[in-house]
Amino acid sequence: MIEMRFLRWSVIFALVISGCSIEVAQPSVQTPDSIMTNPGTSATNDTTQIPVTWSSLNLTGKLIYSMGAIEKDVYVIRVLSLDLITGQVTTIYQAPNSAWVYYVSVSPDGEQLVMSFSPPPGTDPEVVQALYVMPIDGSRPPQLLFKPQIREDQYTQSEWSPDGKYIYYTHVNYQFPIDPNRVYPLYQIFRMEYPGGQPQLIAEEAYWPRLSSDSTRLTYISIDPLSIKQQLIIADADGGNAQEVSLSGSYIPDIKDAPIFSPDEVSILFSAAVPTQSRQPTWFENLMGMRLARANGSVPSDWWSVPINGGELTRLTHIQAPSLYASLSPDHRHVVSFSGAGVFVMNVDGSELTILLPNPDQFIGTVSWIP
Repeated sequence: MIEMRFLRWSVIFALVISGCSIEVAQPSVQTPDSIMTNPGTSATNDTTQIPVTWSSLNLTGKLIYSMGAIEKDVYVIRVLSLDLITGQVTTIYQAPNSAWVYYVSVSPDGEQLVMSFSPPPGTDPEVVQALYVMPIDGSRPPQLLFKPQIREDQYTQSEWSPDGKYIYYTHVNYQFPIDPNRVYPLYQIFRMEYPGGQPQLIAEEAYWPRLSSDSTRLTYISIDPLSIKQQLIIADADGGNAQEVSLSGSYIPDIKDAPIFSPDEVSILFSAAVPTQSRQPTWFENLMGMRLARANGSVPSDWWSVPINGGELTRLTHIQAPSLYASLSPDHRHVVSFSGAGVFVMNVDGSELTILLPNPDQFIGTVSWIP
């Protein structure tokens, strides 16, 4: 029941800020080597080759992403690596049946992954959804980063700070406190030094943490769980000096997701639904010749931009793709986006949209671009 509730909230993913960082009581953090559950297999060394249809863009590096697919009536989730030069796709990790990978990000040195992961029911009585780390080469299976204080605690949206010193993440417990007037659960953003640090509360009623390239500033979404009012926030890396980024223009979206600093850090990119309109085929549907089913909460969205000091919104794309999540290229010239329709790359201003990978089973995942 808890797992199904999380799946519903994670699909929706609408996913009072503390004025300064707050140390909170949490369980003792154990190093990755000290705790290990049964999270599945490590790298299978399976590789496939796909056509490099984007060769004219001269992209380099690798994309690390999670992807789910139905295979022989079983939903299989893998963490994969795509070489943008050769088109080689390598399996880093395959989750066991009935497990789920919600969120994956890569350490700045490109050596490790941190993932939000739910082991198969019954394999670990103390974990519903927790954070795990593993080598990016798949030489070891995922290992629990720290033990949840209580089983119903769940963790997602895990992000390394660019300087590699901290892991930021979102915490939620869907059972506490119970309030019939609350529409959304109580999300919190924490960070912890890696390795061996203690969880530190950064923001209340907040999710979607992302850091600036110099690790000095944090952007996230705050939400009032009673009114569902959202705000785009910029703060210091420790959560202090939190300020709302005011939005203006003819259309202000109610729901905002997945904010990220632009390469020049003068604006924030974020995902949001487009103004209500009659249903038309999306960019992906036209391009791939498919019809996209509407999963509950998978709202067709686009990328938008706003100056960090607030101002008028600029709509960057016209794709209406659900569940958008972005990562910058190492040279900061491109943005790669994972969506419920597929993985695509674009220029920072939203131009030259190019699809890289389809997502026929509408898996909700993440992507990281590494050198």
